[in-house]
Amino acid sequence: MAIIYALINKEVIPYVCAGKKVSVDFLHSKTDFQMDKLHKWLDVDDDSLPTILQAKKLAKCLHIPFAGLYMNTGDINIKTIPSTKNYRTFDRSINVDDSSFYIAICDVLQERDFLIEESAELGIPLTLFSVPSFFNDNPIDWAHAIRQHYAIDLKDQYRCTSSRKFYLYLREKLEQNGVFVQCFTDVPVEIVRGFAIYEQELPIIGINDDDRPPAKSFSLIHELVHLIKRESSVCNVMFDAISAQKEEVFCNAVAGELLVPKDALMIFLKNGGYNKPYTTDDIQRIADRFSVSKEVIIRRLLDCGKINDTEYKTYSDEFRKIIEKEREEQRLARQAGLKTVFGKSVSRDAIDRTSSAVCKALYRGYGEEVYSKRDIAQHLGIAQKHVDKFLREVSKWNS
Repeated sequence: MAIIYALINKEVIPYVCAGKKVSVDFLHSKTDFQMDKLHKWLDVDDDSLPTILQAKKLAKCLHIPFAGLYMNTGDINIKTIPSTKNYRTFDRSINVDDSSFYIAICDVLQERDFLIEESAELGIPLTLFSVPSFFNDNPIDWAHAIRQHYAIDLKDQYRCTSSRKFYLYLREKLEQNGVFVQCFTDVPVEIVRGFAIYEQELPIIGINDDDRPPAKSFSLIHELVHLIKRESSVCNVMFDAISAQKEEVFCNAVAGELLVPKDALMIFLKNGGYNKPYTTDDIQRIADRFSVSKEVIIRRLLDCGKINDTEYKTYSDEFRKIIEKEREEQRLARQAGLKTVFGKSVSRDAIDRTSSAVCKALYRGYGEEVYSKRDIAQHLGIAQKHVDKFLREVSKWNS
């Protein structure tokens, strides 16, 4: 069989890699292509070309359309990666390559640009970012002020039937007040869980799509605190009670108090007859009441003096082992070609991943015949057969 080479523009791959700060080591780890081949493909003076299949794999790795490899570099828009304060914590033995993080930032920035451009075309006004007033650095007062300013009602929280519903509720509240919230993909949660990019118009909160819904809710509020402080940040360890970084301790404290107010927690513990030692089932029931994770609940129990540091660590280690076991089981299942999620909904996942403001713009654009179902499918990265379910779900938001 004849080998069909991709007659790409050899300038594109090194141009994209430079713009998105992608390393050759990252390309090698994601594609399994030999290093010498990658270096030749990145060398504009070398005549070597990838095959069609190899070029498609490279394009997918870089999060660019395959057709983009044939374009002139001047026609390729790569966003400038803004500087962020690095609040992440890593084991010193880990060598962190941030290529996937930089790709994720570019993806989210591009989606924000899409919203701004399409909102102007469709006549959708953008809400200005607004923040509450603060008179001290007390996390409890901050949490209360944020709840009031963004109309995050505890009764609404109790009515949420799942942690996913609560995450979508919080996301909508923030986007109604001028925050752009978008999930990013293909980044391990231990590398980046969330990031914030401060802008006067549509400041950004990026959330790792691989995280669980309750963890997304915590990251959402944690990063909101960074935005309120006008900080651009990147974080990977959330809801940890013990941190060496003052800013992270504060953001965690505000997020914890907002999601699980101390007064509400004390009332629930009393009325439910919950007493030490708390069982795993007890903690799960409390978490379900507030639509948050077990990790957040044990931190709140620690903050409120209901458990001590030793008990917190015991619970934390137990829950971490459970999560690691589940992820390993899912990884092995994927390797074996088995389904890892029962009843997975492509349209629902697209909604969870995509800014609610973008979802609404796509829905309105379809109604005004600006976008076809094919356009929406391509934008969301889903098959066209799933678009009807997406449109039906988004239509309910305005009813």
